[in-house]
Amino acid sequence: MAAEVHPHLTVPDLLALLDSGRLVMASVHKEIRRTENSAPGRGGHLVLVTGRQGDMVHFRNQSGHIAHARTASLPVAKFAEFFAGRGVSLA
Repeated sequence: MAAEVHPHLTVPDLLALLDSGRLVMASVHKEIRRTENSAPGRGGHLVLVTGRQGDMVHFRNQSGHIAHARTASLPVAKFAEFFAGRGVSLA
């Protein structure tokens, strides 16, 4: 599997990678599993961003504590609160 490291990844760049058909392992704060709360920080945990539909980002979080936290969707702006601006894209 071809991969590319992105040490500086903006949200628009992340969306462009998804639009081109790539998956992205994104660095986010682990509390992304509890999106009803504000993000206490950014980074330190990886999720697999699988795609998007309009303003919604879809991702898998294997350490999610309940089903909808493991296979999740968030508005781009909410995802950005947790996102550290780095990741690895996969072909």
